[in-house]
Amino acid sequence: MSNEAERAVVGAALLNPETIRWSSEHVGPDDFASMALGSVWGVIVALHGDGLPVDPISVDVAVRESGIKGITGADLHTLMQETPTSRNADYYARIVADHAGKRRLAKMGRTATQAGESDYSLEDAMSIVRGEWEAIHRQSSTVLESKPLGEILQGSDEYDWLIPDLLERQDRVIITGGEGGGKSTFVRQLTILPAAGIHPTTFAEIEPVKVVVVDAENTERQWRRKARGIVAAAHDRGIADPRTLEVACVPRLDITREKDLGAIHRLIDKHEPDMLAIGPLYKLTPRAITSDDDAAPLINALDQLRARDVALVMEAHAGHAMTAGGDRNLRPRGSSALLGWPEFGFGLAKDPDDPTVRHIVRWRGDRDERAWPERLRWGSVFPFVDDSTRRGRENW
Repeated sequence: MSNEAERAVVGAALLNPETIRWSSEHVGPDDFASMALGSVWGVIVALHGDGLPVDPISVDVAVRESGIKGITGADLHTLMQETPTSRNADYYARIVADHAGKRRLAKMGRTATQAGESDYSLEDAMSIVRGEWEAIHRQSSTVLESKPLGEILQGSDEYDWLIPDLLERQDRVIITGGEGGGKSTFVRQLTILPAAGIHPTTFAEIEPVKVVVVDAENTERQWRRKARGIVAAAHDRGIADPRTLEVACVPRLDITREKDLGAIHRLIDKHEPDMLAIGPLYKLTPRAITSDDDAAPLINALDQLRARDVALVMEAHAGHAMTAGGDRNLRPRGSSALLGWPEFGFGLAKDPDDPTVRHIVRWRGDRDERAWPERLRWGSVFPFVDDSTRRGRENW
């Protein structure tokens, strides 16, 4: 079946060159089990891309000039005659792509067996297999499907809120600040209060949120000291027990490696959270995030976690550079790739005249409308209250 489909893809292109653009969405030369047919397909795609004629004569000339063996001019005519119809070229190409993917999966299985029986460490063996798996993804065709705008507009505009007006499922939030600026405290408020069924900035009752925290900076002892007060207050005022929040304290992670990323996926498998708080970012990879190449594998790993249908709340350290006005630049330290990635990115800046106030300074525009505070003030019950509207200050 695969060989017949491969012959039909080439035959359809010779019958009707317009089919080349349909078929090439699905298959490349490396997707053919027949090396000869794959080479001919490469010639056909190249001719078409250069705007040159694609017919048995032109292809035969190009094949001979390329030194491809095993295909003659007579073979090209035979391929045309054997092809039932050029209208089914897309269908033939999908068959070729499907068989190509299965061959690669079988190859990956053999590679996994060899790696498992080798003297490699488990981590090295997993890296080899992961490389094979990623190669399958890269080589598999990507087909874009569109919908009429009318159909899209018929869908629901409802938000999938975890925290009403603040955080939706699969949102990505990065919070920055200088040392001692309160960013870690604010992140704890964003995780502990929702776990208790309390909105973290309005203090209204909400549906309790299942939260997992992966803290690569603070120890369990530091969590006990810093979280005990807010947990007690949330327990007294909430509708759920915030102590059900899951916390994993680790000295450092490299989530660009299969071992550490897999460990977080297993936490998600076990606890099925709605929100994952993780960071700080510089502790999630051993390399300094100084370039887009450094940031790419970190962002890829975080997006894999986000794809588990969780909201990501992340802490990052701000850079040391100063703005033109002499204030500390609150953009996350490292690659500029981090700036456009999250839905929301802001820093906590100390007020020069009032040590109890923190200003919310956005270092990227919000991707959607949210009710993040403009200013925070130290509270008497919970660490921060929304000082921009004074909501609840009298009671909290």
